[in-house]
Amino acid sequence: MTVRRRRRSRKWISWLVFLVLLISAGVVCYLVWDNYFNDGKTEGQENQEQVDDEQSKEDDNKRIDNNTVEGDDEVDDKKVIQYEGDDPNLSEELSGSVTYAGVLDDRIIVRVNIDQYLSEGDCELSLLSDGDVVYNESVNITNSASTATCEGFDVPVSSVGTGNYEIVIKMSSGEKSGVIKGEVGV
Repeated sequence: MTVRRRRRSRKWISWLVFLVLLISAGVVCYLVWDNYFNDGKTEGQENQEQVDDEQSKEDDNKRIDNNTVEGDDEVDDKKVIQYEGDDPNLSEELSGSVTYAGVLDDRIIVRVNIDQYLSEGDCELSLLSDGDVVYNESVNITNSASTATCEGFDVPVSSVGTGNYEIVIKMSSGEKSGVIKGEVGV
């Protein structure tokens, strides 16, 4: 007599593994979706950001320029906060520096940066050789994000010749004026 052994079905193990994988995939998809739409913020972080935003709005309201009329709902110009040093816009005279002075394609290129924010004015370039003015040119002042600059000077080398030149730029805007000095060799 042969005894037949009963074969146990192991299908339930494969179903169990499939179910565990399906649940794991669902949890991973939820976490990715939640992280994507919440930018990884937790509820505590969102509350802190709301408090920070409210504080920032209150600080902005306190910094409104004194020139605004009471009752204005909108303020177009916000005052820039000065973090270090003295505010150059309060200085009695204009200051700045030569940011580039060199020769390119038979032209002497001179670029300057003015430390103050100006909306208008004039810059007058003088190139001096041994104390004598060999070239003179005037351009307008243009404003930038928080400073100003002269429109730029492009002097043909044929107008001055070769040699070393002292750069003197006289700036004026309203009642303020100043001088920027530098050197260039051709």
